[in-house]
Amino acid sequence: MLLPGQTLNQDELASRFGVSRIPLREALRTLAGEGLIVMRPGIGAVVAELRPDELEELLELRMALEPPLLASVVGKVSAEQLAELRAHAQRLSELALEGDVDSWCSEHYAFHRRLLELAGRRHSLRLVMQVVNLMEPYARVDASLAADGVRGRCDHQALLDAIEAGDRETTRERAAEMIEASRTRLTGLIQDQPADEDPLATMLLDLKR
Repeated sequence: MLLPGQTLNQDELASRFGVSRIPLREALRTLAGEGLIVMRPGIGAVVAELRPDELEELLELRMALEPPLLASVVGKVSAEQLAELRAHAQRLSELALEGDVDSWCSEHYAFHRRLLELAGRRHSLRLVMQVVNLMEPYARVDASLAADGVRGRCDHQALLDAIEAGDRETTRERAAEMIEASRTRLTGLIQDQPADEDPLATMLLDLKR
């Protein structure tokens, strides 16, 4: 997992992904344009960091963009696609019980990405995913520090039930509830940190240990 503030070694990345430096530099420029990394003179590419106020801004953007987009999925999902999504949700529950945080986070990201794709609105998807990607390292911190039961209580099946029932309003409400729950957990984690420390930086240091 790449954490906010982490320096990226281009040689290691090129070797890891089996590419030359030229396409890697192009990819890094794209990521910089999306705000996911920053290029620092004398240092190179660094994973972007967020302050608590910026995190709150991103959560507000998710609340404005994501519930309506998920509501627009209603009526567009086939039986096969719904079965695929339910399999993702079941796997999330299993991973929560197993305590496999890293796999849970990856599965959670894949589930939401796939669900949002089914809305068929590529420009809305691009905007939402840019926000989600910026938040993803902090979402992983949240999941890593949360108890297994918290992850297990993320009721993705209820969201899918609303979509299957053709209920747009309930789908919107379930999506908003999940974002609000994330806001509550992250706010609580920040408030638990000493007042004279950068709360998100402290959370990340604790995770790295």
